[in-house]
Amino acid sequence: MSGGVDSSVSAYLLQRQGFTVEGVYMRNWDIADEKGECTSDQDWRDVQMVCDQLRIPCKQVDFTKEYWVHVFVKMIEDYESGVTPNPDITCNRKIKFGWFLDRCFSSISERDKGLTWIATGHYVQSETTDSGRTKLLRGADPTKDQSYFLSTVHEEKLRNVIFPVGHLPKAEVKEIARKARLVVASKRESMGICFVGKKKTFSKFLEQYLVSKPGDVKTLDGVVIGQHNGQFAYTIGQRARIHDKCKGLVAKDWIWSWSEPPEGIEDGVELLGQIRYRQHPGMLHFFALNLSVQVESLNFLLL
Repeated sequence: MSGGVDSSVSAYLLQRQGFTVEGVYMRNWDIADEKGECTSDQDWRDVQMVCDQLRIPCKQVDFTKEYWVHVFVKMIEDYESGVTPNPDITCNRKIKFGWFLDRCFSSISERDKGLTWIATGHYVQSETTDSGRTKLLRGADPTKDQSYFLSTVHEEKLRNVIFPVGHLPKAEVKEIARKARLVVASKRESMGICFVGKKKTFSKFLEQYLVSKPGDVKTLDGVVIGQHNGQFAYTIGQRARIHDKCKGLVAKDWIWSWSEPPEGIEDGVELLGQIRYRQHPGMLHFFALNLSVQVESLNFLLL
């Protein structure tokens, strides 16, 4: 439970369905040691209030060290290398659906593991095929679908996971919270990365960890059209508001949720592609065994 409406309603719905529910809050960022800002203390208090209201136990688990090493440091390294990472995707794969799941199930007896599920408030759905495989599906609400953020989670990590609000529109989830009089029913939705805070831009936050190297912004013809404060503020994939034109993409670091690619794609495959959250997915054709396409240069080059 995060202290927000979605996970709180998930706990409420599961309780009404007859499940024995326990709330678990993950702490991933230590504001006492770092320069960022975070609402983790207030979120933990909200989790406790909701659990008191539902009369269910709750506890807090700490993954600040794991998050720092495997998510935050990697994010800084990526920005320094000139690419835009998505720490939420990495956190889901390595922390929430990695160490967190392992810790939860490690405390459960073998006899009870088949009767125990992990539930989250993500707007996604899952399905079990006739052959027993688990498929991750988009959430029913296209404006809130979060399958993008869970796209790199392996199948085996989803077998004992359920998503109580994945089949509902956000408006209905908020209405359920209001009718149940949950204490977080009117809580505003958190946006962005919590530790960045609301008082500074993301580039200002990065300046605390990266050396700023100002330079010229040039066209491919070498004409100086402006100045930049550091390449990390204009990384590939970032919404830097620079008009560019690109006819192709290079896809790398493929992660198949079923561990291996589907059969019969040696000559290429057509897939729905999505490079940004809430973007409408489009059909892309990936060529050859490496499943990549050629990329053309962008209109502008940062020097």
